[in-house]
Amino acid sequence: MENKGYLNEERYQQNNAKVKRIGKILLIVGIIVFILGLVVLVLGFMNFGNTANNAIETVDSYGYDNNIQKTAGGVFGSMGIIALGGFLNILGFTLSSIGGVLIFVAHRREIMAYTTQQVMPVAQEGIEKMAPTIGHAAGEIAKGIKQGLNEADNNKN
Repeated sequence: MENKGYLNEERYQQNNAKVKRIGKILLIVGIIVFILGLVVLVLGFMNFGNTANNAIETVDSYGYDNNIQKTAGGVFGSMGIIALGGFLNILGFTLSSIGGVLIFVAHRREIMAYTTQQVMPVAQEGIEKMAPTIGHAAGEIAKGIKQGLNEADNNKN
């Protein structure tokens, strides 16, 4: 039977490598989609859609169906291209965010080890400075408890 323990280091390393890989892929794809969305958005603001619409209108003047221009005007108009650019930006930002979170989660162990290395010397120094005071206070508390027990025994007799 296979070991399904939670603290299996080999399985942790394999899963962590998968999470890192997926995070990098999502981050790269998200950045590419976001940049593509920005380009489409800029083209929409520069009235690129109206240029495409005018080209179709020129072709339409040769006797083709007028419905083509109406359809193209709605799809290729500046507002349609701006909307497409906005959608691509939202999609790219979302994918990038998910990829960044996955990469952060995959590196959490290293981040925690680094944080511990930074805090440990300060914590040790604090413990060394506080130990005599805490020991003295604990001794006084123990004396008080012992005295209370002795008085309780004396009152019984």
